[in-house]
Amino acid sequence: MNPLLRRFVDLIEDGLAPDGFVRRGPVYRHFDADGNGIALDIQRTTAMYGEVEFFVNAGVLLGPYVRYFLDDEDPRLDVMPHHGVWEHRLVAGDGDHLFSLADEAGTDRAAEVVLTWTRANLPRLKGWLGDYDAMLAAVAEDGERARQARAAQLASGKWKPGRWPDGTWREKVIRLYRDAERGDVGAVSALIGTPKAVDPDSVHAAALAYAEQRRTERKG
Repeated sequence: MNPLLRRFVDLIEDGLAPDGFVRRGPVYRHFDADGNGIALDIQRTTAMYGEVEFFVNAGVLLGPYVRYFLDDEDPRLDVMPHHGVWEHRLVAGDGDHLFSLADEAGTDRAAEVVLTWTRANLPRLKGWLGDYDAMLAAVAEDGERARQARAAQLASGKWKPGRWPDGTWREKVIRLYRDAERGDVGAVSALIGTPKAVDPDSVHAAALAYAEQRRTERKG
């Protein structure tokens, strides 16, 4: 690994460890007791030889949805931010998402950008873990912020950075698994729309199976 990237990786690991994150390769993962979690990863780019450029992605993980993706694989080793119900790419500076390392001082600054973001946002992200109502409330709040940002941009005719909500949500997945967690097969079927035509390998089929499992468990 490039020495500057190694320095960056180690700085992030040291900064996240007190919050329960464990690093494996370029991915940092935190899980609660129910398998919900948060993941951050360093995504390298095809930079020119000798350059160190990458993105830093974050995701909030919903345990049952992660199991749909990974099946028998260990999520503590294999889950990535893109397996989440909320995804975000951190901003490196000046509205740009691309981190670039040229020297040790710049590497330290880049690490501080990431750790500043995590310190500010981890309470919010941890508050979403396994809490469907909290996540859906955040979906609604972010939708309203996005509408306000669009209106402000149209009124001014100029792009104003920082007005848009961080991250994107998979709202339908959250609703599917909220109803599945309750064992409400009817509600899951209603969200799917046509359960008889569901692809057996789709998330719809997985959510429906989970709803049936939870219904059986609740009856027991």
